[in-house]
Amino acid sequence: MTTPTAARDRGRATGADLRTALQSASTWLTANAERINALNVFPVPDGDTGTNMSMTLQAAVEGLHRLGEDVSVSQVARAAYEAAMLGARGNSGVILSQLLRGFAEALTDASELIPSALAAALAQASEVAYHAVSRPVEGTILTVAREAGVAARAAADASADLPDMLGHIVRAASDAVAATPMQLETLHKAGVVDSGGEGFRVILEGAWMWSTGRSVEDDAQTHPYSRALVDAIDQESTFGFCTEVLMRDVDLPVSDVKGHMEALGESVIAVGDQSLMRVHVHTLRPGQALEFGVDHGTVVRVKVENMELQRDAFAAEAGRAADTQGQPASSIGVIAVASGDGLQKVFRSLGARVVQGGQTMNPSVQDILTAVNSSGCKELLILPNNSNIILTARHVQELTPHSVAVIPTETMPQGIGALLAFNFQSDMQTNLAAMEQAAHAVHTIEVTRSVREAEVDGLSVKQGEFLGIADGRVVASAASADEALVSGLTQTPINDMEIVTIYFGRNATSEGTEAVAARIREAHPGLAVEVVEGGQPHYPYVVSLE
Repeated sequence: MTTPTAARDRGRATGADLRTALQSASTWLTANAERINALNVFPVPDGDTGTNMSMTLQAAVEGLHRLGEDVSVSQVARAAYEAAMLGARGNSGVILSQLLRGFAEALTDASELIPSALAAALAQASEVAYHAVSRPVEGTILTVAREAGVAARAAADASADLPDMLGHIVRAASDAVAATPMQLETLHKAGVVDSGGEGFRVILEGAWMWSTGRSVEDDAQTHPYSRALVDAIDQESTFGFCTEVLMRDVDLPVSDVKGHMEALGESVIAVGDQSLMRVHVHTLRPGQALEFGVDHGTVVRVKVENMELQRDAFAAEAGRAADTQGQPASSIGVIAVASGDGLQKVFRSLGARVVQGGQTMNPSVQDILTAVNSSGCKELLILPNNSNIILTARHVQELTPHSVAVIPTETMPQGIGALLAFNFQSDMQTNLAAMEQAAHAVHTIEVTRSVREAEVDGLSVKQGEFLGIADGRVVASAASADEALVSGLTQTPINDMEIVTIYFGRNATSEGTEAVAARIREAHPGLAVEVVEGGQPHYPYVVSLE
């Protein structure tokens, strides 16, 4: 890796320098991802903040590979943001993409990066990220980003060069991360700092290491790399050609380009501005879209996929969904995020199109966007089925021409309950109201093993114990999964329920689940208790109470 001698001497960085700094930050974040994951407030194997941020930043860096050597700072910043926007995973990844958005907006006209411009960019990054969150909370990545911006301004005013300035920024970010337990009681009780804030600090640290000529790759050898996640989704089919064009120096505004593309096909997206614009269209004539790009700008990148080849598979799947319901398919589609072969099968049997993901494996914005744009439906309802995927799903709404609504389901049982309320003959708003009400009526028990000692929700938990989590709160700990489930059920309004469905995971057996189901039936006569193979990882039992 090259060292930024010139940048250090002049107090300025080129576009190529910024690209290298982002690569350094990405490498360093990946090296620290598992450590950041371990900062999860809940002592359960769902701590994936480090992984989500790492994969989001990796997507940003991959978006820079297609840029030439002689690039401006503004081009690098914009390309990084656009790639991160589509590659964002989980709440932390979406917030990181918005930090990159603000960073790019502040550098719109920058050919080089000087200290005052870096300070303005970090301040703008913080402001955009705060606005992206509906209810900002102090003691999180937002606080760390804001304090980094404040430190950057102070260093710039003191005439610091870039390496010294980045050193000041990292120290301020470190102090802000260390203070997060004093700002959030949940962090204080868990004995950890905010994982998202630490992730952002590591990103800044990686950039600082680059600025001093320190080898991130060598230091990374001493850090455990993030576990590999399954990056698989259902590749849904559509008609015609999915055509994407990235253009520079476009001679028409975005609105005119979008109008022209709408005349060529459907699923049109046009984002950016005349300096850098990304266009997406489903069309039977991709050549016309490419000719338009050549005529009105400089084409940087092109992707054309023949979706027509998957027409038969699409028709067969749609037919199966319609047969399941015994009536014609609706013009409204449902996208559900789910993990585990059995649970995915349940969602598909109810007519949903499934995006693979869930705990420890959050799908990206692009994953969900692909399912939406290839669904064949104009209106779609998204069931995230995980609190860490809701923000990702909502981000999709900004990037698609389809009418999309997100039902904020936090568990897969809530998603199934919502889907059972779906009416093929009702309109979008009627379904949205009914499904939200149905989701809220479902209670969930999740059983998993603690990955560390902690005090959470008033319980002292030991490493290796099984936890019973009722509607997001740890309510029981026990030596076995069965005992955690039975104990957890006592903390729910089980006597008011009619049906309990136990979805057993990969680490549980049908026989063992039937045995614990028999115990529940004996303790609660008249309660219908069903057992279904869910196949979900990490959670031997996921239980729905209705």
